[in-house]
Amino acid sequence: MRPRRRPLTENVGDRQAVLRGIETRFWDDFRYRSLTTSWPVFVLGAAIAFLALNALFALAYFLGPEPVSNVPQGSFLHDLYFSIETIATVGYGDMHPQTHYGHVVASLEMFVGLFYAAVLTGLIFARFARPRARVLFADKIAIGTHDGEPALMLRMANERRNAISNASAKLWMIRAADADGAHFRAITELSLLRRESPVFRLSWTIFHRIDETSPMHGLSSQDLTKLSAAFVVIVDGFDESSAQMIRARREYGSTELRFGERYVDILETTDDGLTLDYGKFHDTEPQAS
Repeated sequence: MRPRRRPLTENVGDRQAVLRGIETRFWDDFRYRSLTTSWPVFVLGAAIAFLALNALFALAYFLGPEPVSNVPQGSFLHDLYFSIETIATVGYGDMHPQTHYGHVVASLEMFVGLFYAAVLTGLIFARFARPRARVLFADKIAIGTHDGEPALMLRMANERRNAISNASAKLWMIRAADADGAHFRAITELSLLRRESPVFRLSWTIFHRIDETSPMHGLSSQDLTKLSAAFVVIVDGFDESSAQMIRARREYGSTELRFGERYVDILETTDDGLTLDYGKFHDTEPQAS
């Protein structure tokens, strides 16, 4: 009887979807897992692989007829030390292969060590070189009025405070729908009043006007909950510091909407200039009707 595997899950807005019928094996997507895992897990995995390789070759030395000089007979620990020195191409000189068997094993270990060092160096470089956006999204989406008309508002900020030029934003609404007796998820892009910003340096609020042409027209908070509505926002632009294109994404569920509210103003003009209070960044307040 085959053991039951833990089902795969994926968060969709504020709901969790269970994925069945998908086989996932670690080695099938080794590079992706190496790039997306946390640094502690990555370093631990590299250390385990390093020790495993050295232990394997140390066992080969240990089983051979005195293949390494100046190693006490039957000392696996000394064979392990020699293996580490060989795979790291250190070679202190006090221990060295003295038989054909030892030279063959050492040559094979150096060949494997070249691949290990190349793969590890490539993965570390890829992790550091991968562009990462530091865009802070508000915890909630506010739905109130803007310029006297109903509007959806979403605030974000550039946490690095550097210049992201030619920034653009897109917003989609995902909702449950039925057609011909089939259930599916309908994806609709929401038009924005200003979807581009020449320079995204501090904060930026995007607006979707809820008029007769909007997919949200006439929908209340209860309606969006029944439809299992979710919202996805994507921001991309050119990071002038790293000279790379960056992208940030955030998903919101229907429970993260705040009807009849607006964001608390974080901008204040003083005698010293412009002040932005990011301590109020996620705060909303009721909007006067």
